[in-house]
Amino acid sequence: MARLNDDVTSVSIHEYGVSLDDRKSKVQCKFCDKVVSGFYRLKFHIGGVRGDVAPCDAAPLNVREQFRWQILEAKGKSLAQESDHPRNDQSAAAVNAWTGGLLVEREGESQTSVSNEVAEYFLETGINVKLSDPPRFQGIFGETISDELAFEVLEEKLKDVQEKVEKIRKTWASSGCTILMDEWVDGNDRCLVNFLVDCPDGLVYLRSADITDITGNTVALQNLLDGVIEEVGQQNVVQVMTCSITSWMFPVIKQIRKSHMHIFWAVSASDCMGLMLEKIAAVNDIRRVLDEATGLVRFVHNNAAVLKMFRDFTGSERENLFKPSKMRSAIPFLILESILSYKEELKEMFTSLEWKSCFWSQQVEGEKAAGLVKSSSFWKRAGMASKATTALIRVVDKISADNKPSIGFIYETMDQIKEAIQYEFRDSKSGHIPLWELIDEIWDDFLHSPLHAAAYYLNPTFFYNRNFHLDTEVSSGLQCSVIRMENDQRIQYLINKQAAQYCRADGDFENGYAEGEINNAHPGKVTSFRILRKLFLAFSIE
Repeated sequence: MARLNDDVTSVSIHEYGVSLDDRKSKVQCKFCDKVVSGFYRLKFHIGGVRGDVAPCDAAPLNVREQFRWQILEAKGKSLAQESDHPRNDQSAAAVNAWTGGLLVEREGESQTSVSNEVAEYFLETGINVKLSDPPRFQGIFGETISDELAFEVLEEKLKDVQEKVEKIRKTWASSGCTILMDEWVDGNDRCLVNFLVDCPDGLVYLRSADITDITGNTVALQNLLDGVIEEVGQQNVVQVMTCSITSWMFPVIKQIRKSHMHIFWAVSASDCMGLMLEKIAAVNDIRRVLDEATGLVRFVHNNAAVLKMFRDFTGSERENLFKPSKMRSAIPFLILESILSYKEELKEMFTSLEWKSCFWSQQVEGEKAAGLVKSSSFWKRAGMASKATTALIRVVDKISADNKPSIGFIYETMDQIKEAIQYEFRDSKSGHIPLWELIDEIWDDFLHSPLHAAAYYLNPTFFYNRNFHLDTEVSSGLQCSVIRMENDQRIQYLINKQAAQYCRADGDFENGYAEGEINNAHPGKVTSFRILRKLFLAFSIE
């Protein structure tokens, strides 16, 4: 997973805004469609730095942080260069704007409390406390931020984090946990892996490792992962989940499976969905129509006059054909959906007198765009490509936006995606088969796990539904999870006995059969790891 370069100045604000006029005095944010006065204010908007413009809630975190650093670094340098000047209301108001309101006077609050908050702000934004030395700063805030105060605040914050982490760690034994491996490449081309631990009570960063020199050394990589598992507690680990499918992982995972038979392995659902979209996008006919759609959107958005004309025909001053997404592989398909939704408006625009009298209608790019929109073949191919991915795109959006655990829903969701594709191609008996094969390839190789079948079985939203179908794959997935996670046959018998109670909605599960509770069931609290681990540990204690 490639990350943005560590050098924040390498990011250009012009990549994330669309100029609405030739003077670039009006710029529209590509993430939320808000129009601001120029690219300078757009940087504040996307960076989330409050002042004269509201922050963008739709900007990805990495992009927001990049521009926030640029702004704060520039502000910090400007503040450091100030000479002796008396405090005045204008300077206080200006600083108050970019500090997010730290200077708002609160009745009865001590100067020490304000100083602590300012010190916290400096630490959170990475501003050097030495920048508080100039008299101008003292005139605004009342005093400088000493190294001692900054250290005290840092110690307090560190203590709070350590206590929170320790509290989460203590739940791993009762709830089970997942080790997340996030591989990425930094600005120096180093291959790094972040190790995090996830459980129902929260996510904990464990450590990072530079594996640049050992990516071909299976033994060294296995020792690294073994060390992480031991640190977490191998009896607490339910599965290891990766966020990529790089080649070095497979021999390592194969060895880990031999030494830790009870631990499952999978690639994250969102990354697998992205891989499915990439596979589908690589199909020749689909690749062609996606390229054509992307070229059309680029032409419309890169020319202010054409974009204005498009908005005139749609009746909206803020309408866009470009649709952002947290998942890069989904963007071309979202663009295609957007174009299809404005099919009639685009056809009307490119045959209108306004277009014919437009400068761009006589240019090669304009003639190509107009020809594409007038082509019935393009619209037919666009419709087929959209049908192939609509269901998958909706799931991707849901996974990206939903904070709930997805493991209790993945199994059923994949079936629904395939059924939706089959329905869209109902007029073609074999049209859905190649797409199913591409999806199954990723599902079988990277995403499928007995845990998904077990979590589907233990999800009351599905299990107590009249349409629930218990096939051999689901039942064997549950049994496989039980056997791999618990070696004691006596405990296995007791687990299966309680599973039978769950099946009949007897005993402790009787109250959960109420329809209202089933519909509101949270999979992280009612199913998957929590139920499995509680069952195993409860019987172990007995």
